[in-house]
Amino acid sequence: MISIGIFSLSCCEGCSVQFLNLEGKLLEVLKYYNIENFRLAKELNSLPVDIAFVEGTPTTAEEVKKLLKIRRDSNVLVALGTCAATGGVPGLVNTMSKREAMKVYDSNPPYMPVDPKPIDYYVPVEHKLYGCPFSKDELMELITAVIMNKSFKNRESSVCVECALRENACLLDKGELCMGPVTRAGCRALCPSNGAPCRGCRGPYEDANYKAHIRTLMDMGITREEIIEAYSMFSYEPLKEVIAWLKEQ
Repeated sequence: MISIGIFSLSCCEGCSVQFLNLEGKLLEVLKYYNIENFRLAKELNSLPVDIAFVEGTPTTAEEVKKLLKIRRDSNVLVALGTCAATGGVPGLVNTMSKREAMKVYDSNPPYMPVDPKPIDYYVPVEHKLYGCPFSKDELMELITAVIMNKSFKNRESSVCVECALRENACLLDKGELCMGPVTRAGCRALCPSNGAPCRGCRGPYEDANYKAHIRTLMDMGITREEIIEAYSMFSYEPLKEVIAWLKEQ
């Protein structure tokens, strides 16, 4: 039986809760997997494991050490959710001055702060599940792929594609700051389908045309500061070059 662990670094632990939200599907998972480590669900936890699911991002030196140990004691490591995959909301601290950042961190030794980054900055990562939280359907696709010894591939299109498939009215046409054109699909356009603009929580996808999206937003009258905030919200680290370009416009 394959052993798995779900581990948390700095985050809201929403991805751990999403794991529990599998409910009946979780029972199916347990036919093939043995959960050896899951702080939210188990009192006694252990390493090593075959597959480690890691949510959150390191914000202290101690958490970096924790991540390195998890990597050493696992065969496959999965970045679970946006914070692990792109740096997520914790990465916003990288947009601050050092003085502002130190107000956010608890800098008492031994918990010396580090700049939040995607976990693949520190360790090799075999798979990434994007989203805040990740998609339960994508998790099941990944688990099924591992069981059947097949490859797992993330979506390579934008949320706009899913909006079109669901025949949603375009929120950009309504003058709203929507990140759909530059955000990775896989959520089934959940937010736009419920009348809310995409905030970009699944991070950028490979062929995103950032400059065209930014120019469209500017032509709509959205300020540069508002666009910078939207681009920084979940994906500052992977988009920092785009954000630096935007600041010069």
